[in-house]
Parts: sequence; C-alpha cells; structure tokens
Amino acid sequence: MFEFDVFTVILALAHCSSANDAVENYLNQARTTGALDFTVQVCSSLGNCQPLATGLVVDNNWRGVYYNLCYDPKRCDKIPTVSEYQTLFGLTVSPSRTHLNLTYVANAPGPRIYLTTGPGTNSYQMVYLLNRELSFDVDLSTVGCGLNAAFFFVAMEADGGTKRYGYKGPVYGTGYCDAQLASTNKPTCHELDIIESNSLTTLLATHTCNASQYCEPTGCGFMPYPLGQTKFYGRGRTFTVDTTKPFTVVTRFVTVDGKDTGNLKEIQRFYKQNGRIIPNPTVGGNFNSVSDAYCRYYGLNNLGGISASMTQGLKKGMVLTMGLWGDLKNPDFMGWLDKPPYGPCPVYSNPNPRVTYGNIKYGPIGSTA
Repeated sequence: MFEFDVFTVILALAHCSSANDAVENYLNQARTTGALDFTVQVCSSLGNCQPLATGLVVDNNWRGVYYNLCYDPKRCDKIPTVSEYQTLFGLTVSPSRTHLNLTYVANAPGPRIYLTTGPGTNSYQMVYLLNRELSFDVDLSTVGCGLNAAFFFVAMEADGGTKRYGYKGPVYGTGYCDAQLASTNKPTCHELDIIESNSLTTLLATHTCNASQYCEPTGCGFMPYPLGQTKFYGRGRTFTVDTTKPFTVVTRFVTVDGKDTGNLKEIQRFYKQNGRIIPNPTVGGNFNSVSDAYCRYYGLNNLGGISASMTQGLKKGMVLTMGLWGDLKNPDFMGWLDKPPYGPCPVYSNPNPRVTYGNIKYGPIGSTA
C-alpha cells in the first residue's frame, strides 16, 4: 500500500516558490479540518487489513485550560492547529499517520484523545468489538510510577452529545462519558479499559452499567501483579513482558455463539514481543481471562456480569480514547494502579514520560495478530 508522507512532500516543495505556503497549510491542518489525520487498520482475515482514514481530537475540557469557552461543551469554539496540539497537549502523529505519540505536559496533563471518522467530519468513529479482536503496539518504557497510560473505550454518542445535550460535537471534543460518578457535563456510560498501565503494572477492566445508567466505578479487572503474577509484566529481561521495549497487546471479545450479535462470553488477552506470543498468565481459580465466572470468583460481579451488561455497551458501539495522565511530582498519585498490593511503586520515575500507541487494528478473531 502506497503511504503518503506529508513531510516528504513538503521537503520536495522546498525548492518551489510555494514552499512556505505548503508548510503553513500543513501546520494549520487541524484548524481547517477539525482533527489530526490518523490511520487505523480494519481487517477481514489474517494478513488482509485495509487502512481506514480517521482523525484524532482532544477533549474540550483540556482545550478549556487554554480557551475558556471550551469548558462549556455548548460554547467551545476552538480547534487547535497541529503545532498547538504538540506544544499545548504533547500530541504528535507519525509521518505514516499510524502512531500517536503523547508526551506528558505539566500545564495540562492527561488530555483525552478521541478517534473520529476523519478530518473534516463531526462524528466519532464507532468501534464494534463483539466477536472481534483488537491489537495495537505500545511503547511505555518511560512511563513510571504515578502515571497511567490509558487505552480504552467508552460508550459515547457518535455525535458527541449534539442531539441529546446541545453540545458542539466531536470536532470540539465534546460528549465524554465513563463509568465514574456523573458530574457537570459528564454523564455515565459503559467503559472498557483495554490497558491502564505504566511500565510497572497493567490492568484490563470492564465497567458495566444497569438499566437506570448507574455504572460500576471499580469494575471487574484482571491485574497480574496483585493476583500473584509479580514477574509477568515489568521493566527488564526478568519479566515475561519486558516494558522497557515495545510490545503488542491483543484482546479478543468472544461471544457465546460465535456471532457478532451474540452476548459477550469472555475477554481474552495475549501479548506479542520479540517474535513471541505471550499468553495472559493463569491466576487463582484457574482463570486467564475476564468472564462472568472470573468476576464472581473475585467478588467483582456487581451489576450482573459482563455478559448481561457489557454486551449492551459493545452492541451500541464505543469510542476509542487514549491518554497519559498522572502527577510527575507525586509517585504515589496512581496508588490504586501501581502501589502495593497492586504494583511495586514507587521504584521508577522519568522526568520526560511519553507513550506511543500505533498499528491499531480490529477485525474478526484471528485477523489482526
């Protein structure tokens, strides 16, 4: 597949009288289109994946740090330029458009980044994961204690709350919801945490909701470290997954009947690194995946289990959300994720943390990795 590299094009234009215009057009891409160009892969079978042009936008609340109106999702009117995405929010996209780099920015840490249907559109990209698998590469080698590199899905409205709440829409990053308690301009909804991680510990979790839209903030999570697998994931060669190097995360959403319309039965996980396939570790109760039985065994089945509730969020479609948040000055800030008994922190920090997410693929089970 031919890959368009805008930097190469700009370099080629440098000898033309219009070179300055070309550079200016690129730097203002986000302001004129509403999102940064980004590409994910949609697969139909192993080795048969097609690029899908999408976009990346930053949540309106983080724009509000710099543009006052943006705290109000009904009034936000600011679309950052490419250079502002980088300087204000620490966000850059690779020339191939396949990798998102997020650098910690002290003035506005932890911006949520959402996937849209593409530059120039005002709709989030809805992802349907039942009877599917998802894979992506991640490098969080510099992400230390007190920080959380999160790659997750929430059941936001495709229009960013425009119809229901009168919000400005995805171009302006409005409409966020999650399973935590409702707050001003943030309703509750199903949440699926593919990874909440730093380089010391990792968590896969479902957050289900009931019919009245009360959601479970703690959720049902699979976390190797507190489940006794303290050498599975961490920094260095002594760990099965060595987080000082990039690795691939693969997650499968198995249905009860093997159909896209079936209820969720199980969420399976494995990793790939250095040419090896690394299965999720087996923990007490002989579990290595998230299921209703797993949640019951560990007393985490608060709202009827993943089959009855998480299925509803997945059938609705969910929006991919990525971020890097925490507090560099406080290594204890993310204690629920990385301090004993959940992880070994504080044992590692880095003054310049950065996470890279890339090669995002989804399709039928067995098609992405």
